[in-house]
Amino acid sequence: MTPPPMSPDLALDVRAVGKRFGGVQALVDVDLQLRRGEILGLIGENGSGKSTLVKILSGYHTPERGASGEVFGRPLSFPVHNPGELGIAVIHQDLALVDEMTVVENLGVSSGYASAGLRPVSWRRERARSIELLERFGVDVDPGARVGDLAPAERASVAIVRATRALSDHGHEHVLILDEPTSYLTGSEAERVMRVMRTVADGGSSVIFISHHLHEVVDVADRVVVLRDGRVVADVETATTTEAQLIAHMLGRELGDFYPARLDPARTGEFALVAEHMTGEIVDDLSFELRHGEILGVTGLAGMGQQELPYLLAGVRTPRAGIARRGDGRILGRSPAATLRAGVVLVPGNRQRDGVWLDATAAENISLPVLGDYYRNGWLNGREESTRAKRLMQTFRVRPPFADQRVADFSGGNQQKIVLAKWLQGEPDVLLLDEPTQGVDAGARKEILEIVRAATEAGAGVAIFSSDLEQLANVCTRVIVLWRGRAAAELIGDEITEDALLRACQGEPALVA
Repeated sequence: MTPPPMSPDLALDVRAVGKRFGGVQALVDVDLQLRRGEILGLIGENGSGKSTLVKILSGYHTPERGASGEVFGRPLSFPVHNPGELGIAVIHQDLALVDEMTVVENLGVSSGYASAGLRPVSWRRERARSIELLERFGVDVDPGARVGDLAPAERASVAIVRATRALSDHGHEHVLILDEPTSYLTGSEAERVMRVMRTVADGGSSVIFISHHLHEVVDVADRVVVLRDGRVVADVETATTTEAQLIAHMLGRELGDFYPARLDPARTGEFALVAEHMTGEIVDDLSFELRHGEILGVTGLAGMGQQELPYLLAGVRTPRAGIARRGDGRILGRSPAATLRAGVVLVPGNRQRDGVWLDATAAENISLPVLGDYYRNGWLNGREESTRAKRLMQTFRVRPPFADQRVADFSGGNQQKIVLAKWLQGEPDVLLLDEPTQGVDAGARKEILEIVRAATEAGAGVAIFSSDLEQLANVCTRVIVLWRGRAAAELIGDEITEDALLRACQGEPALVA
């Protein structure tokens, strides 16, 4: 049946998109409409179909028969051979910037550089064009700066400006699809990127914003579409919905208590880890203790030291001064291997870069810290390795529990559970968790926090280094707020509220020592 004509108010109109992978139906008759000048939030649990839909729009996948679509009134034929010519650009989480090139060079690399007479490139004209674009979108960066030296929010903003320039140079109105651009950003950094997104939409372009951070979606999006099991289950205006309602749409049920009950600060035990006068590039003469049976939060604005501290404690980075030791006096930080032997594990913040071996199987990842346990007379007992991995995957609620599946093929939340299974199987005494729920959906986030709580109840000392103030306020028994590398405030038990943490992070004099 011929679809109805596209409304002139729409930038994108996609009808009846379906996609199957073997026996799995990834998308089922998905309709998606995007208005001109609108920011549309696209949300759903990992595995709900978001990535498949984006890959269809970007030409990576071809949908099943019957799919149709238009972009600003132009037919969207499948497969999409060149989405840029239609006015569609996708910005993925990795941003695809060239770190060794300058901002000016990155901004022109997708659309071509201005020439000047016999010279192949007029860098004077390119710099002027770049300055004009950056100013238009409110991005305050040096055009001559090396992109690899920029802050995360600046990099994400440059990627948005580059995509907008490339599409404008094609002479098209455009649709930007932003796939988790704020996943690895702090709250203040994400706000800067969302301001750029709003400027793009205010200029008449349209944005599809994919994020697991529902508060960001509610704050910046005009409307939200929710996918569950490959189907559109809700299409709502953000002005009339709440995060709790969005979660219920995503899960198909009420989530219940989103966070596990906070532990009683009075039940903590002896010292598990002690840091004395720890000093790094940012961290400055910091001393604190972590006790067995507590969840300690460490937070602060971007650049205040909480992103550096866990790597100093674990020996990944060498401190300029100070030491970290176990409660029994064993010195930490000499090397990651020595730290691990002392019963301290670090779960890094950048899961895909530092936490997992994406091309290896779940079993191979989980067995890495204890690989020697599976060797018999010089031969690896693969059956035993796989059996133990399956058992751990079931314990840590990894879905699907397929030990021989590549880690790259698991969703973000399940990848993080694999990381936790890998490190918690040895029942460590101390867990250093850098942004442990970053880039995972609501259901997986709750499961991960329940795993962390269970380890704490078993006696481990847990430190969570995070910019997620809501999460810290709900799960931590104690929180240290850093300001310019030093401990500026310490909140305990009921003192820990999101508002109190926010004020401390902003350096409010009443709270900052």
